[in-house]
Amino acid sequence: MRRSLLFMLLSGLLGSAAIPAAAQTDAGANEALGVLRIDRNPVLLSMAGAGSAMTSTSQAYAAFGNPAAAAFSDKTLETAVSYASWSPHYTAASNIAAGVTGHLGQKVALSLGFARQGYQGLDFEPASGFKPSDMILRAGVGFKVSESLAIGVSAGYAKEALLSDYSLSAFSVSALAQYRIGGLNLAGGLVHLGGKVASDYSLPASVKLAADYGFEFGSSNLHVALDGDYYFSGNYSAALGLNFGIGGIGFLRGGYRYASANAAIPSGLALGAGLEWHGISLDVSFLTASETLGGSWMAGVGYRF
Repeated sequence: MRRSLLFMLLSGLLGSAAIPAAAQTDAGANEALGVLRIDRNPVLLSMAGAGSAMTSTSQAYAAFGNPAAAAFSDKTLETAVSYASWSPHYTAASNIAAGVTGHLGQKVALSLGFARQGYQGLDFEPASGFKPSDMILRAGVGFKVSESLAIGVSAGYAKEALLSDYSLSAFSVSALAQYRIGGLNLAGGLVHLGGKVASDYSLPASVKLAADYGFEFGSSNLHVALDGDYYFSGNYSAALGLNFGIGGIGFLRGGYRYASANAAIPSGLALGAGLEWHGISLDVSFLTASETLGGSWMAGVGYRF
């Protein structure tokens, strides 16, 4: 019991730095493994978390997000790896993620994803044996039912360790459907469903709705994306993002997320840019206008064919 209380205290301290907490107050109390809600895709992160219904960008990270969208991709293989400095003014966490999606024929997409996070510095004196780290391993499958409809399911294991000999872990499942007509993509489903964690905490599960619409301007295009989550804990968030493609080579992105006080990821502004040439992509994103996540950045490289 004493060890569990210590874990809750330390996890709450990290939670104050927007690193997912096992103990919060009011809405979101007793939520754990909020690391599941961190965007691993630098494209989506640069849109403040919007864009999960987009099908025009790489689907390498589909296992972390929306595997139904991957079913609409016309690529054979998509791979990517990213590195992030997360909440540098509080915990200086380093975040490494990798994803791969393979397409079987015209209807099936199989995805794998791995992420690991460590902490280099803290703004408080840690307790003895304090060795925080997070790990996520996920797999997903997307199936195109028709030219307009796809469904996707992903499942995985997440572990959050704070003490050298004490950690929280759980399996979670997400299920989404996606419908597209013309330039409009609509997606919705349940995200990160799972049982209790250590008998006391719940996962940051939510009902997710997402939309994306693309406008063409000659060789350029503009995608407007909107994502919303209503968490079972009573928290909520909404993100609006823009992705402006220039000649199919360069990309400028931005977005804003509004979130309730105890949501796993707080409100904030995001900016980003990208380049893609012969299937090779380079994307960067930067978070600002957030007391806890301001200064966070992510860079990723990918390849698809």
